[in-house]
This record gives sequence, structure tokens and C-alpha cells, in this order.
Amino acid sequence: MLRLFVLRHAKSSWAVPGAIDMERELNERGFTDLEKMLQAIIEQRFQPDHVLCSTAIRTRQTLEGLRSALKSDVKVTFESRLYSGGTNDYLDIIKSHQTPESLMIIGHNPMCGSLVANLYGSGSEKYFARIALKYPTGTLSVLDFDIGQWSEIKGGTGELKACMMPRKLVQDQ
Repeated sequence: MLRLFVLRHAKSSWAVPGAIDMERELNERGFTDLEKMLQAIIEQRFQPDHVLCSTAIRTRQTLEGLRSALKSDVKVTFESRLYSGGTNDYLDIIKSHQTPESLMIIGHNPMCGSLVANLYGSGSEKYFARIALKYPTGTLSVLDFDIGQWSEIKGGTGELKACMMPRKLVQDQ
């Protein structure tokens, strides 16, 4: 059994004309939402073994805001394709992960929402319907897979175990 956490970065500032999108930072609401997510992750004891994080500043800030909820020895890999790639790139990154450990993806939309929609096979239909339409900033979905290696992951096989949104902190347990 392998577990995948899919986290869209917290709320960021709007792009400034002439600025590079990759350098956008979290805004005040993003930092406030991170506090809510931090507490919820601690309460739920969600502990990924390895975090795969986009190289954008807003995803790095999201990771740093949650760092105290994660194990001190959690492995972190910064992956540029989580910034520039599409949903298939996200899936390829997961499939190529060699170690059978729980993974957290910290990325962007529409890829995060699309990834969860692609992988969803069972679990709470109520929460899936909500995130299938919109995957707001700061949303965390938790999917379990009955596989032994990430290379075995396939669309429609994940069980949605939890879904948390900063504004609602909706959870399915």
C-alpha cells in the first residue's frame, strides 16, 4: 500500500507586470492558510516520507510553512517539471520514483487537480465532486494505492482518503 499526498501551493500574490511568474510569493492569506493546514496535518498525522516540490518560490514557501508538521528526516527533492510540466509529467515523476515510500507532491494547478481526478477510483464521491470542479490553493488530497512500487500506479486506482481545503478544512476519514 502506497500513499500519495497532492498539495497545491498556498495562495500567492498576483503576477506583477514584468516579473517572472516563478518568483511569485505567497500573500497574507497564503500564510494564514498555511497555519490552518499545518494544524490539520499535525492532527491527522499525515507524514510523507519524501516531498517532491516544484522549484517555484510559492511552492518552496508552502513547504517551509509546513516543515514543522513533517518528520525531521523527510526527504525533499525540488523538481522543475512540477513547475513547467503538465499532468503527464506529474504522473511520470511519480512513476519513476524508485523507493516504495509515501510521497507528497507540492505543485500547481491545473496539474494538481487534474492528477487527483486522473488517479481517483474510489473513496468519498462528495469530496471528489468538489475538487474535480475546482482545486483551490492550499488543497491537500490524500490517495492510497494498493501497489508495491510507484511504477505500478495507474489512473482510476486511487482511493481518496482525505481532502482538506484551508477555507473549509473538509475531511473524509
